[in-house]
Amino acid sequence: MKRKIGIAIMFGLICINILSGCGPSSNEKQTDFEELEVDYVINDDGTYTYKDLNYSYKIEVSGIEGEKQVTYVVLTNDKSISFDDVTYSLKKSEISIDEPQFIILGWY
Repeated sequence: MKRKIGIAIMFGLICINILSGCGPSSNEKQTDFEELEVDYVINDDGTYTYKDLNYSYKIEVSGIEGEKQVTYVVLTNDKSISFDDVTYSLKKSEISIDEPQFIILGWY
C-alpha cells in the first residue's frame, strides 16, 4: 500500500513538472535590435554613405520569417524595396560585382 502511494506521489510530481514547462513563459523578453557592424555616414543632405556608395533612404521592412515577425533596417535608393527582396538576397548564393541594391544595418 505504501509503495502504491509513493508511486502515485512520484507520478503526480512528474506530471506537475512536465505541465509547468509547457505553457508560454511570461519571463521571455522580446529580442532587441541586432545591429551589424556597418560603418556608414549620415551626410549633411540627409543621405547615407557606405563604402563610397550613396543611399537616399534608411527604411525598415517587415515580414514573417519562419514563425517569427522580423524587421530589417536597410540603406537603399529604392523606397519600394520589400521584405521579400531582402530575405531573397540573404538566401541566394550569387556573387555580384554590381552596386548593392541595399545594405542591411540590422534587424529585430
